[in-house]
Amino acid sequence: MIPPIAVAITILVLVAALVGMAVSWRRRGHRQRTLALPAAPAVPGTDLLVVDGLYLATTFAGRPLERVSAHGLGFRARARIAVTDTGVRIERDGAAPLLLPVASVGGAGTATWTLDRAVEPDGLTVLAWSLEDEGGPVAVESSFRLDPLPRDRLLAAVGALLADRPTPEVPHADA
Repeated sequence: MIPPIAVAITILVLVAALVGMAVSWRRRGHRQRTLALPAAPAVPGTDLLVVDGLYLATTFAGRPLERVSAHGLGFRARARIAVTDTGVRIERDGAAPLLLPVASVGGAGTATWTLDRAVEPDGLTVLAWSLEDEGGPVAVESSFRLDPLPRDRLLAAVGALLADRPTPEVPHADA
């Protein structure tokens, strides 16, 4: 028979761990409260490609172990990603759609791992984009699990969208 003191200690450790996780998640949300979604395109745009998959996580670019929890980005969900002529729309089950204007999209590629998931080589699709903060744009990367054919189509569509993006003019200095 297990002594009652051992059961009590185990329960206390479990409760302390759960409280610690809850406090940590709230602090993360509090630190990220200044992050804003980019302004949605004025016109929703026409869908050029729509693919379905699983949204896994959004992390800060260059900090792949730090999850973004603002705007419901901290939770895994079924997702539909649409490349439109004005940007990218991400619809996640149980969350408001993300409307990313083409100016905030940085690119798309593949990866083998993300925050809490490792798969076969190039098994994840990664969309680079940016949130807005008081100090300017904050680069983030959203990871998705897609089937190979839709993944390749999505990568090509994002590449074509970015290729059509106007390049800002750089003023030339007179020598």
